[in-house]
Amino acid sequence: MPWQGATPGTWPALRDRLAAERTAAPHEPWSAGVRVTMREPRSGRVFDGRGGIAVAPGRALRMILVGGAGTTLLDAWVTRARWRVAVPPLHLVRRGGADEPRDLPVGFLRWWFFTPLEGQLFAASDAPPGPTWLLRDGAAVVELRVGTCDRGELRTASRRVGGRTERVEECRERAVPRPGDWVRYRDEASGLGVDLVVESVRGSLPDEEAFRDPDSSGAAP
Repeated sequence: MPWQGATPGTWPALRDRLAAERTAAPHEPWSAGVRVTMREPRSGRVFDGRGGIAVAPGRALRMILVGGAGTTLLDAWVTRARWRVAVPPLHLVRRGGADEPRDLPVGFLRWWFFTPLEGQLFAASDAPPGPTWLLRDGAAVVELRVGTCDRGELRTASRRVGGRTERVEECRERAVPRPGDWVRYRDEASGLGVDLVVESVRGSLPDEEAFRDPDSSGAAP
């Protein structure tokens, strides 16, 4: 559909709605048990696993997934300044800094779990099926839409940077994670796909040890 930009009359309401979404986002560390299906484009293999994710919003993330045989499928540690991703079935362990490797979803993990609604708002629309915002976040342009799903709010986003497009859908009951919430991620450049379902949410804050570099005994980020 043609882009139907906000008018002077609708712009304030759209701007305020985005501000409300930002305010409602989790600000305290949280952790959850998750079920994940990952489709690896190079080998064509599909990995099903369960595990846990711990998030310190804006600061750090750790996600460990385990397969049915008890083997680790994925161990991802991401902060704003550094990252480490291990995929044992592929004999892959890689590290980096503030970069965003094209074949790993490091940039997406930083953006979606740290700062999904950050960026400079430069356009918006209230055309059906729901509000849409365009944001500039560094070198990336993010298109964010909000609609409805069977659990409540459906948030759909496309993140474009360096000729690469990542897309994500999130269906959630509330602004904070709840069992039954789900996320679908696709990287159009590599073909990587990840489907994640939240199975449980811990009532207590995650241990700070979860956010330390797995290869170091140094302080948490």
